[in-house]
Amino acid sequence: MDCLCCSDGGRGPTSDTEFLGSVCNLDNGEATFPAEAGRYVMHVVAGCPFAARPWSVLSFYGIPTTSNTGGVRVIKMFPASHTDGWFFSPISVGEKELVESFPDAMCDTLLPTPTGCYAPNDTCFPPCKDGEGPIHHISQLYEIAKPGFSGAKSVPLLWDTKTHTAVSNSSLGIAEMIATQLVPTMGTRNLGVALFPSRTNEKDLYQEHDELVKMLHSRVTTAVYKINATNNGREHDRLVNEYYDNLDALQTRIQKNGGYLMGNTIRFADIVLFISLVRLDLAYQWRFGLGRRSIRDDYRGLLKYMRGILNMEGMLGECVLPRDIMALYFMTPKWVELTAGKTLPQVPESWEKVCADDTCETNDDGRN
Repeated sequence: MDCLCCSDGGRGPTSDTEFLGSVCNLDNGEATFPAEAGRYVMHVVAGCPFAARPWSVLSFYGIPTTSNTGGVRVIKMFPASHTDGWFFSPISVGEKELVESFPDAMCDTLLPTPTGCYAPNDTCFPPCKDGEGPIHHISQLYEIAKPGFSGAKSVPLLWDTKTHTAVSNSSLGIAEMIATQLVPTMGTRNLGVALFPSRTNEKDLYQEHDELVKMLHSRVTTAVYKINATNNGREHDRLVNEYYDNLDALQTRIQKNGGYLMGNTIRFADIVLFISLVRLDLAYQWRFGLGRRSIRDDYRGLLKYMRGILNMEGMLGECVLPRDIMALYFMTPKWVELTAGKTLPQVPESWEKVCADDTCETNDDGRN
């Protein structure tokens, strides 16, 4: 047990805008949210890069996610949202049209109620009480956990089915909690791999890793949204070029360090980068004007790195659902409306290449 829960038993700081608690593997009975298999549900959206962080950690360690009997149940909401936010079941005309447009979405149609129960045929939960209507939007769960909640009603959301409240909606916090508090009793694979350095025994390494994750969050994960937010063409091109420069530097770092960002062992920081790389070719290059380069054509080093993680057991098909990832960016009205004709994408480098006799030279940095 690492020191994530030492100070307050995982209760977390009080806030009107977010939940920052933690499930804790404590032996003294002082855990606010004890590490009990089958007690917690994590609500996710397949396309969301933030929800993908803790979901990927669950998959990496093989913690059961398909039922509330031996791990942490993952509930996949519809992978696109309408005006009322993320939904479990379509209510409005717009939501019903989204579902009709993507009938093969990999989502769970279970309907939770205020007491924590789900549909009557879901034997993992107690039956619903008379007079209770189902919950169809995640915003309702936030309101149950904290009436008047004023923060973003986002995913991931870790929910306690015993106390019927939210534990955390911090993607980074939930990911570290899973790796340090749940893996010892619920993990089934990769048990010898520490995605997070120890807070107590590897303080310097932990700090280095923490700073790396923050850098990736700023320069890679959220950088695409900054690119999308600008209406200025010159600023757009500057941000795009800066984004590619960061990918160049990360590819070089991985190649020099032996395969991963911090050496020859995978860390959570690699998961964070991997999640963005997957989305670049599937959605970002078209939706956010990042079509000048692609991972598959222009970053051979990052392609090898991405494939290596993608082929790990539990990734593709479990927490990486390509078409559902695309649905978030190509079906959600917000993204469709915000990106329509605002800035002009750059011409793909592959179009500008001049190859003699169908042969192109490869640069030392791994790109064609």
